[in-house]
This record gives sequence, structure tokens and C-alpha cells, in this order.
Amino acid sequence: MGRYFLKFSYLGTRYRGLQKNVVRFNEAIRDPDTVQGAIEDALATLIPKCSEWPKITLSSRTDVGVHALCNTAHVDLHNKHDCLYNPNLALIHMNRYFFRCKHDIRLLEFIPVTKDFHSRHFAKSRTYVYRFMRAKVQSEHRIPISETSHAYHLRSETFDIERLERATQLFMGIKDFKTFSAETITTKPIQYVRELHAITVEKGQPLMPFDPLCQNFDFWNITCKARSFLYKQVRRMVAALINVGTEKITERDINIMLQVPNHRNWDPRIQLVPAHGLYLANIEYSQEEVDECIIEFKESPDPNYPNTIVPIYANEAQ
Repeated sequence: MGRYFLKFSYLGTRYRGLQKNVVRFNEAIRDPDTVQGAIEDALATLIPKCSEWPKITLSSRTDVGVHALCNTAHVDLHNKHDCLYNPNLALIHMNRYFFRCKHDIRLLEFIPVTKDFHSRHFAKSRTYVYRFMRAKVQSEHRIPISETSHAYHLRSETFDIERLERATQLFMGIKDFKTFSAETITTKPIQYVRELHAITVEKGQPLMPFDPLCQNFDFWNITCKARSFLYKQVRRMVAALINVGTEKITERDINIMLQVPNHRNWDPRIQLVPAHGLYLANIEYSQEEVDECIIEFKESPDPNYPNTIVPIYANEAQ
């Protein structure tokens, strides 16, 4: 049995979220309408065949419609020969599978690691980017086709980006974000006190700048970084900031929601921004910690197992 560190990207538009939505007592059931299910389907086609259905452990969960430029996971793969998969060949094989099955998923890295590596526990922080655009002339209603599922179209007669930027400081530091999280059904205690490492606002760019319609819009990116985020926290923070910029609420309204943390204290004037503008941009790790867990390898000399590798042990390296 071998453990592998996976890095992957995806467009969340066509999927029912990242995590599989299946009954837990039958974890071998396929769920290709989720990103996790599609990745596990691809892993199951590796040669030699897995003797147990692969089940990946996700480092970060994203909602329905949210995209990821880089998400991570780890997986334990078993086969009857008890050999390790060649990471380069596995990368090619899985991306061919995604392309052939028309999945909007790409595997970025497939890294053999030791059993003590855990993609979620080793993660130091997550970075999310929310993209939104606003027409320079309010009568403009023609949205660039490349942005329909990749950025939020803000329709508002008034918008003050400086007000929005000032309001970002309200979220900095250690706060109770219970008001800025959606309720979830769980038996586990939820820690609502979190520390936001950074939140910035900057002018963005269209995905296809040569599209003439893009010239009619201003694009903006709101970047949030923290060790971890609560369910729908980023979208709620962004929604509150945008509503400050459009003068529907004030900084005082945000302060009240932070000072009186409660799911029922969410300001009803704030409409949640859509998921398709949100991107998981990166998950940060200590490269030194990851390097300690990476298994060095050489190509398998056995012609019967051309898709496998052999670990290089310390005494061999010497």
C-alpha cells in the first residue's frame, strides 16, 4: 500500500460540489457528479488495478459552483502486487481520463509520500479569491460570455471601492465569525473563532481581455487568507463588503454582526454573492515538512510492472 499527495484544479460549475454525497456504509459507490467522485473514478483505472476502491482525503472542501486553481488531498492505494505507482505515468493517465470523460478537472501533481503525511493536517493556510465586475456605464447589460460562470456581475447604480477597502480591516485579526457562517448539521463542535491572516482588494483582469465587451467593465479581486474558513464564510464576508461599497449597509452593521455573533444576526439586507465568482487559489504548506515525507524513487527494473516505481532507501542513497 502506498500513500500519494494529490494537487488538482477544477471548474465547479457542472459538479454537485467537491465532496461525495453518498451513504457512508457503501463508500465504494461511484459519484462522478462530484469532483471527489470523478477523481476516485480516475484512480480506479490505474494499472495495476486497485484491490480496494480508492477514497481520497480532502484538505479543503468547496461548495457547489466554486472553482479551484489548486486544491489538495491524499489517498492510500492498494494493489495485489503491493507496488508503488509511477507518479509521472499516473499523472498522464488520469489527465487523459478526465479529458476523455469530459471532466473539468486537471491533476497537477501525484507525489508518493510516507504514511505520516496528511494533506489537511499539514496545511498551513488557504487562500481564496473572489472575482466580481461592474459595468462602467450602468445601461450596459451585455456580459462577456467568458465571464458568465466565472465572475459575479454587480448591478448597482452606486459603488465606492474606497469604502469597501476600508471595511476589510473590520475582519482582520482574531474574530468570532459565527454570524458569517452558514448553519450546518453536525455532531462535532464547531470553532467559530478564527484568525484572518490577510484580506485585500485589487483591480482585476478579464479572463479574455481581447473580448471587446470586457472593455465595458471594471474587474475586482477580493483575496482572503487564513488557516481555515467556516462554511460559506468567504462568500458572506465578500457580500458584506460589496454591500458596504454599494452603501446598502455601513461599517457599523458589520461590527454589530461581529460583536454579536449568532446565525440569526445576519443582516437580511445582504444577499449572498454567487458561488461562481469564488476560487480556491492555493493551499500553503511548509515545503520543508512536505519534503521530509516525499519518497524518493527510481523506475522499476521489472519489465512486468512498467507503470511502477521502487523507493530509494537511505542506505542506497549513500
